[in-house]
Amino acid sequence: MTYEELKNQKDFNVNLHYSVNEVAILAPSLDTFGGDEPVVTISKVEPFNYHPRDYRDTMLDLEDWQEAVKLAQELALTPLNERGWYTTITGLKRHRKPYGGF
Repeated sequence: MTYEELKNQKDFNVNLHYSVNEVAILAPSLDTFGGDEPVVTISKVEPFNYHPRDYRDTMLDLEDWQEAVKLAQELALTPLNERGWYTTITGLKRHRKPYGGF
């Protein structure tokens, strides 16, 4: 699975946040300030490395959280060099980077 495939799931609307070493699947937070909270993080530099997080402070229900964990596991099992490319926006420039961080 690639990050693009993850982002384009038909029955599961996910928000993704890319950082230097990981990608997070986000869900809307229940706190008074709003925003998004990570429910699963997937390493971009270590294969097979993903971490489910507590979903109870978000608007996700259990079934959606289980689906997010399943998708994260599938992505984590994909070799780093087969995960494809993602686009980040820095200022006004768009940069294309490999998912594996290389």
